Amino acid sequence: MNYTNLQLDETALSIAEDILSELECDNGWFKMTARIAAQIDSLLKENGYTGTVVWFSDADLIEHQIDY
Repeated sequence: MNYTNLQLDETALSIAEDILSELECDNGWFKMTARIAAQIDSLLKENGYTGTVVWFSDADLIEHQIDY
């Protein structure tokens, strides 16, 4: 299974803390499936989050910033 990793700032962490509490975290990177990443994305948008989340794909070894 391919995993996505997200690194969130303090504001994003507080918005998504219920989802993140169930996930594996390594040095600030939360490991999850694409479905969970999409849930977090929706939650951040619904809450009017303004900031940057860093995304990393294990399968493609691609890192990208998502600006909200």
